Amino acid sequence: MTEHVDVLIVGAGLSGIGAASHLKRDCPTKSFAILESRSAVGGTWDLFRYPGIRSDSDMYTLGYSFRPWTDAKAVADGDSIRDYITNTIADEGLEQQLRLNTRVISAAWSTETALWTVTAVRTGGGEYTAAPDARPAETVTFTCSFLSVCSGYYRYDEGFSPAIAGSESFEGEIVHPQHWPAELDYTDKRVVVVGSGATAVTLVPSMAKTAAHVTMLQRSPTYIAPVPSRDHIADRLRGKLPAQLAYDIVRVKNIGYSMFTYQLSRRRPETMKAILRKSAVAKLPAGFDVDTHLAPAYEPWDQRLCAIPNGDLYRAISAGNADIVTDRIERITPTGIELASGASLDADVIVTATGLNLLVTGGMTLSVDGTPVDVSQTLTYKGMMLAGVPNFSLTIGYTNASWTLKADLVARYVCRLLKYLDRHHYQYVTPQAPTSVSAGELVPLIDLQAGYILRDVGELPKQGERSPWRLHQNYVRDFRLLRAGSITDDVRFGRSGEHPLDLPGTAVITVDGIHLRYRSTGTGSPILMVHGIGQSLDDFTEQHDLLSTTHRVVSLDLPGFGYSTRLPGRATLARLASILPAFLDAVGIAEPVPVVGNSLGGAVAMTFAVAHPERVSALVLADSAGFGPEVTVVLRLLAVKPLARVLMRPNRANSARTVQALFYDKTLATDARIDHSFALSRRRSHAATMLDIAHDLGTIRGVRPEWRRSLLGALRRLEIPTLVVWGDHDHVLPFIHLAAAAEALPKAETHVFEKTGHMPQIERPEQFAALVDDFLARRVGASPAAASAVQQA
Repeated sequence: MTEHVDVLIVGAGLSGIGAASHLKRDCPTKSFAILESRSAVGGTWDLFRYPGIRSDSDMYTLGYSFRPWTDAKAVADGDSIRDYITNTIADEGLEQQLRLNTRVISAAWSTETALWTVTAVRTGGGEYTAAPDARPAETVTFTCSFLSVCSGYYRYDEGFSPAIAGSESFEGEIVHPQHWPAELDYTDKRVVVVGSGATAVTLVPSMAKTAAHVTMLQRSPTYIAPVPSRDHIADRLRGKLPAQLAYDIVRVKNIGYSMFTYQLSRRRPETMKAILRKSAVAKLPAGFDVDTHLAPAYEPWDQRLCAIPNGDLYRAISAGNADIVTDRIERITPTGIELASGASLDADVIVTATGLNLLVTGGMTLSVDGTPVDVSQTLTYKGMMLAGVPNFSLTIGYTNASWTLKADLVARYVCRLLKYLDRHHYQYVTPQAPTSVSAGELVPLIDLQAGYILRDVGELPKQGERSPWRLHQNYVRDFRLLRAGSITDDVRFGRSGEHPLDLPGTAVITVDGIHLRYRSTGTGSPILMVHGIGQSLDDFTEQHDLLSTTHRVVSLDLPGFGYSTRLPGRATLARLASILPAFLDAVGIAEPVPVVGNSLGGAVAMTFAVAHPERVSALVLADSAGFGPEVTVVLRLLAVKPLARVLMRPNRANSARTVQALFYDKTLATDARIDHSFALSRRRSHAATMLDIAHDLGTIRGVRPEWRRSLLGALRRLEIPTLVVWGDHDHVLPFIHLAAAAEALPKAETHVFEKTGHMPQIERPEQFAALVDDFLARRVGASPAAASAVQQA
């Protein structure tokens, strides 16, 4: 049996529970479920149980924006954080949505259904393993409209433990912090903690309280910063202000402070080094070799700064219960560790605080319409989505601040996105990286020099050079981007059954910063085809099939129409035509080209020819705009903005009437064409461009005469070979315009298609193709532009 939900959240840790809470608050009508591979919630804060486990940042920023942290401890222990998460589940009413012991192993997206199919296995009490000899696990299936992965970026079942010579000879115990034995007793024992990161600096002072002695053995130093365990401003505000207000004030203050210290570290590293060194010297015993043990070769925040509450590590060292040794391990002996320097450390317990193993997306495999997704080769969009992967988010928190700050932004952005999809009648959104980004310099999503990152950096998705394809690691900038920034940049929206790239030869190309959907089929001399107002390149499907046997046929969605992105500012006839030279260059057409334009496309073709006569060898104008004032009443009404807003509201019945009006033969108004028209009407950029053009070219009285007279006069002087064709039952631009065209362009050839509407290229495809082929065979060679191009060559 398959369970369906609107949103499926993977992971019940701090991120997953936060995502579910925001979803329930911001999108109360959405159904959702939370899948957790383990038998308990809490993620990191339930998995790690080593002594002293605590946050390495303050809880006013690690906590949720909607749930005040009211404990007096600003830096909290693991139990308190786990309680905070479980209390959030109870208070937000999320128990019914939890599915514990359920690990996702694969997720497959189908554009046809606009759904993810997610396969998971029951894990029982332990971790799932895909080993060949593992017992088959029970499989469960979910479907969802949106998949939100909040499983972190490391393996839960296995920490990183380097192979160390002699470890098998050790007579004591070797443990890894990720799987701490509950029965481990280190009282009055000698402990060596191998490592220098956040886990090591937490373990040492905690174990030193009962161990005989604890040594932190590090291969190289780490920057360490003492921080207060309490927030005195929070203490003063507690009880004097409402809890949420007090929390918000301290949260903003701490965000600002963490950003300040990070920026100081990056811009003035020597200043930060001096501050950290001065603090260490003041808190450590006289004679402690600070420059050997606490002065890394890298700059502050190349790796995450390790925080020690109230300087507890330094206090343990000062009390003589702990020390730091900077050296390399030669081998482990039965009684301790032999060092590369020749010294040795006696040990009863060795703790390998040597880091994590990276695991993006929780180890699940992804596919889109049957094609596997290599996450390591994908680009991240706004640090949270993947290029080419629809309705998918990935929560990776900050490395230079509290994880939850970024997780909150991601969760709220997903809610914004879901509401946008509903408001505009879309079913999915897919980030699309421009060529300028995908072909530029790429860096890993997590840009830290920590060993556990560098070991598996090739497994991480990539970032581009600029926003929204580069993560800022700056909360204020990311807040503006994710909470207030555009939701339509570099993405494509759609509905089930819509396949804008399904037609053979269809692709997206970036031209002058505009993403243009285009189609190129066949070989031979090229022909460019340009569609009408409110239409798309799909209007030339039949001509691609017929003419590509002898020509290279190229069509495009004009900027703002179909699935091409919109030009900045207001769209006009001249601006639509202005994209064509660069587009032709981008698709490798440098020679003069015949241009076939239908309706508005005819006016675009003529405008292009007047502006760049050297690029146009011939014109074929099919039921073209520009030859008379008469036009269907709907297009006249679009020039009146209040009426236009009403008329442009997506409505399938209106789309059906629009498509039926295009054809004499009403059987051509198929469900597929109506669905396509309806899909385009739901695209905001498409509707906005249509309104711009209607206002640019016409009024309530009809097509403006000024631009028509100017354009036709300029075209007439060029003497470009021109064929004007018309359907005798055109209800959009009436048949009488053909006589006006013959008068305006006396050297043009004309042709009438009987019992044909506004689109003869669809309604009379074979006749249209034969007519075009014959015209080009006879006339292109006589084109002045073509002759000039031949002479220049």
